[in-house]
Parts: sequence; C-alpha cells; structure tokens
Amino acid sequence: MTEETVPTAAKKTSFWLDFGPLLIFFAAFLYWRRNHPDEALIWAAGVLAIAATFALLISWVRHRTLSPVLIFSTIVIGGSALIALLTGDKRFIYMKPTFLNALYGVVVIGGVIFGKNVIKLLMGSAFELPDDKWNVLAIRWAIFFFAMAILNEIIWRNFSEDFWAGFKVFGFLPLTILFTLTQIPFLNKFGEMKTD
Repeated sequence: MTEETVPTAAKKTSFWLDFGPLLIFFAAFLYWRRNHPDEALIWAAGVLAIAATFALLISWVRHRTLSPVLIFSTIVIGGSALIALLTGDKRFIYMKPTFLNALYGVVVIGGVIFGKNVIKLLMGSAFELPDDKWNVLAIRWAIFFFAMAILNEIIWRNFSEDFWAGFKVFGFLPLTILFTLTQIPFLNKFGEMKTD
C-alpha cells in the first residue's frame, strides 16, 4: 500500500464505521417489517445499538482513541433502544435524532458564547481560520443541527414509520454531506488548509 492510498483507505474505513451501523439498522428493519411490523423498529434499534457498539470497539482497536462525541452518541443509541425495548414505546427511537441534534446545537452555541469553539476544536487541526470566522462557522453548524432536529420531528410526526426509517439512513447523511460541502467556499475564502 502506497502512502497515497493510506488516507483513502482510512477514509473508507471511517465511512463504513459511521454509515455501516445505519445500513445494518435499515436491513434489520426491513427484515422484521415483513413478519413483525409492529415490533420491527424496536428490534432494528436494538441491532443498531449492537452495531454501533461494535463500530466503537473497531475504532478503538484501529486508532487507540475515541472521540467523546462518538462515545456519547453510542450511549444514547443504546439507551434509547433499551428504553424502547423495555417500555414498547417507539417515541424514544423516533426522538433520539431530535435529542442528539438539539444537544449538538446547544453545545456548539454554548462553545461560542463561552469561548470554547467546538467546531474549531474538531476542525482546527485541518484548517486555519481567524477566531471570528470560526464563530461564524460554529453558528452555521448550530443552525444546521437545530434544523435537523426540527426536520426529524416533522418527519416522524407526519410520515409513516417506513418513510422515517428510510430517511434516517438515506436522508440525514446526504443532507449532512451537502451542508458540509456548502461550507467549503467559506473555508476557502477566509482560511486555508494546514499542510503539516
């Protein structure tokens, strides 16, 4: 493997560790939906919790480090699946993305207010930006997180369970990628990528 292919391989691994559990969730949902439609979402959420835990362990074995965000989101995934399984209440599963995105939005805004810019902490090793521009970027991300929380609420309350499950896997990730891409002109205009 050449030096040029190492980052590509790492990106592919990271993609599958992030997106793989969601694909497993959707496959499990479709499988159980055929014979047990009322319980499909709860069991698929349990499968997602297990898959997310395995992804966390694989990430630890490969990198010997774990991001607090990944740990926290895995705990929330497992907790919401467990509570839904114990209570039979699917709302804990439906509202998990709302809770996570709203919390991320609050943390990012709080970071700007208290001078601990979370976006800069996450991306500062890759980009150089003036502090005021980091704050602008953070506010944009916070608005995006709040919008995703609102979108999740609209979808689960107004559309079918099948639509929500599909959108959770094939809607939220593309929207996140699209939003990330829309921030590239801002980064190119006001900052530069670090080369070392």
